[in-house]
Order: sequence, then structure tokens, then C-alpha cells
Amino acid sequence: MKNAEYYLAPALLGLGVLAFLAAEAHALAIGQAITAPLAYLLALAAALVGGYALFRLGRSALFAFALSLLGLLWLRHPLWALLPALSGFVLYLALRHRLPERAQAAFWGWAFVWPSLGLVLVWHVFPSFFAFYISLFDRVSFIAKSRFVGLLNYQILMKDPLFWKALSNTFWYVVFTVPTGIVLGVLVAVLLNERVRFLGFFRTVYFLPYITALTAAAAVWMWIYHPEFGFLNWLLGTPGFDWLHTPDGVFALALKPFGIELKGFFAGPSVAFVAIMVMSVWHLLGYNVVILLAGLQSIPRQYYEAAMIDGATWWQLQRYITWPLLSPTTFFLAIIGLIGAFQVFTQVYVMTPTGGVLNDTLTLAMYLYNKGFRDSDFSYASAIAVVVFFIILALTLLQKRVLEKRVTYGE
Repeated sequence: MKNAEYYLAPALLGLGVLAFLAAEAHALAIGQAITAPLAYLLALAAALVGGYALFRLGRSALFAFALSLLGLLWLRHPLWALLPALSGFVLYLALRHRLPERAQAAFWGWAFVWPSLGLVLVWHVFPSFFAFYISLFDRVSFIAKSRFVGLLNYQILMKDPLFWKALSNTFWYVVFTVPTGIVLGVLVAVLLNERVRFLGFFRTVYFLPYITALTAAAAVWMWIYHPEFGFLNWLLGTPGFDWLHTPDGVFALALKPFGIELKGFFAGPSVAFVAIMVMSVWHLLGYNVVILLAGLQSIPRQYYEAAMIDGATWWQLQRYITWPLLSPTTFFLAIIGLIGAFQVFTQVYVMTPTGGVLNDTLTLAMYLYNKGFRDSDFSYASAIAVVVFFIILALTLLQKRVLEKRVTYGE
């Protein structure tokens, strides 16, 4: 047999798993316009692979081919779509004595991987393409019929002032929270990496906010920011100041005493949004600290000992050893932080459900949610999702191109 024939059984197995998941989605009335033909095409592809196996391998693949053909009956019940997957196992058992050890190991590897991979493809990758598909229609609500409008939703989006407002707010959120979270995380991680008493206790204390439910944490911070009974106003001696309902930009407020007036985007994020940013940095700090601690502990102690023998100060140790060798970890956190910051939703929705005063806390994810689930305009919401995806992709590639040059990968 040729090497390509080693993968006939894994291919049948994978097509069967995908056909079953698509058929199950059809049975659950999820995207029936797409999932129905998709399941049938996958079952048909499995039958074609089974036919090719019969042609190449002869009678040893006959039973597997028959099972793959029966998989075309999936319309009667989704379980029929599992027959191609069963045919993959049957084909493997028929050919096992002829397969080299590497091909047998590859089959069982695919057998364990395909269920998880199938879920990712059907419930994550396919919905992404489906979102682009429905963004080409007018006001898709999954109740009434809609008409094809092409790129009209994208044309409207480019002229939508609320979209640009949400984009500018999200930009400020990324600029404020991602670098701040990394810098504070490095500082805390370096301190926790020292040999101090009760080290385990301090590590637990810093990680607790991250494992706290975000909705519960946001509710507690709403009390902290309360204008009358809030802890922050009591601490600062500013009773009555409404942190979550002050739409003035922080840059405009800071420069106003100097006679400089800033408006629009250049006024900066609102006081309310900065308050949410502070809560977000606090919540994610524990995650950053744990990742950075792992990076710090991977740096060999011999480097520090050699530098100290040469008379290096504590600051020089951090500047010339810790920071360069920690750069792969900070690079990872920068990429993950940017992606997560562009998707911020929960704390904004809990603390300012209406998007704040004058939409000063409206983010892209919240605007998408409002269009899809409040206004039932899933086509426009999908257009927002597609645009946000390409923004995140472009910024991630740019970040990778710029920052990766400064990353030091130690041996």
C-alpha cells in the first residue's frame, strides 16, 4: 500500500464525526439552512472515500464501504451519520495486520483527536464562516425571511457613529489595560519570586481575584464606586462623586486647569470607563502573575549568581537578565491580552448596562450584543463580528511583527 492509503481509515472516522455533529446541529434547529446540506455533503464525502478504499484495497474494504453508504441515510436520524465513523474503525480492523506500527499509532491518535477537533470545527470554525454568510443578508432574525444585500451591512457599519464610538472606547481599553496589567504583573511576580515568608499565601491572595466569578467581582466593585455608600469615596473623601456615570474624558479633565480643552477621541476615556479598566486590571492581575512566575522560575539561577559575583546591582539583574529572558512570556501575555481586551463585555455590561452616559463605556462586544440580542438584527451583529475579527487579526500580526524582534529565547 502507498502511504496515502494509511489515512483512509482516519479520514472515514473524521468525516463520520463531522457529519454526526452537523446532523445533530440540524436536529437541534441550529442554522438548518447550512447544517443540513453540510451534513449530507460530509456523509457523501465519506461514501466517496469508502468507494476509493474499495477500489484500492478490494474486498477487505467492502464492509466499510457499505457502512459509509448507509451513512447517507442521516436525514432519518443523526445517529445514521455515525456509520461512516464506524466504517473507519471497521476498515482499520480489516487492514491492521497490513499496516506498519506508525500507521496504527496514527489511527488511534486521530481517533482520540477527532471528537475534540470536530467540536472545534463545527461549533467554532463553521459558525465564523456562517456569521460572514448571514452578514450578507438584511436583518436576519431567524424568524422572518431576509433578502440578500451583499456588503450593504458593511457599508452602513463604516458610517455608523456608534460603531466608531465603540471602537475608540475599545482602543482606549486595550491601551490602558494590557500594558498596565503586564507591568504590574512583572513587578508583583518579581517580588513573589524572592525568598520571602508566607510566599504561598501571597501567591494565593493575588490569584484569588482571577478565579472569582467576573459578574460577582463586578457587583462588588459597583459597591466600591457607589456615590453615597462606596468605599472609594469614603477613602478619598469625595462623597457623592459618581464614578460609573461621569462621561468626562480623563485627559480633558487633567488639562482643563491649564486652559486646554480636548473633545471627542482626544479627550480620552471617560472617568466611568477608567473605573472599569481599574477593575479589569485587578481581576486579571493574578493570571498575569502566575504566567510570569512560571517564566521567572525557568530562568537559571546561575545567571544571577554570576552577575552578582561581578558586582551587578538588583536593578541591573532585572534590566539585563530578568527582562530579556522574560520577554517570551511578556510577548505571550501581550498577544493574549490584546485579543481578550477587544472582547471585553461582562464587566462593562454588569457595571454600566446601558453603555454609560453618552455611550462612554460602549465597547465593540457590547455593541455587537445589543444589535444581535436586543435589536434582533443578527446580520448587522455578524458584520460587526467579522470586522472585529479582522481588526484583531491585523493588530495581532502587527504586534507579532514588531514585538517578536525584541524577544530573547534563551536555551
